[in-house]
Amino acid sequence: MRHQDRRREARVEAPAVRARIQPGHKLVVVDVSADGALVEGTTQLRPGSRIDVQLESDHRRQLVAARVTRCVVSTIDPKAGVTYRAGLCFTERCEWVREFSTRKG
Repeated sequence: MRHQDRRREARVEAPAVRARIQPGHKLVVVDVSADGALVEGTTQLRPGSRIDVQLESDHRRQLVAARVTRCVVSTIDPKAGVTYRAGLCFTERCEWVREFSTRKG
C-alpha cells in the first residue's frame, strides 16, 4: 500500500531556519512549508497535542501554534540517547518561512 501525501504544500529544506519549543528545547528543522514542518529533537511530542514553536532565522522570529500530527523514534544512540522525528501542522500559515526557504533554495 502506498503512503498518501497529505501535505497541502511542498516542503523544502531550510537549514537556516531554527526552531525551539518551551521550555527551551531545540529542534532541528528537517524541512518546512508555510503550513507545517518536519522536526527532530530529544523531546517526545504527543500526536494530537498542541504546542507553540519558536521559528527563527537570522532576520526574523515568530511564535507559531502547531498540532503534532505524528512522532516516531528516529535514532537511538548510546551516547546521545533517543532522537524523535515529528510532523507539525501550523494552525496559521507562516508565509515568511516559505518565502525565506524559496529565496535561499
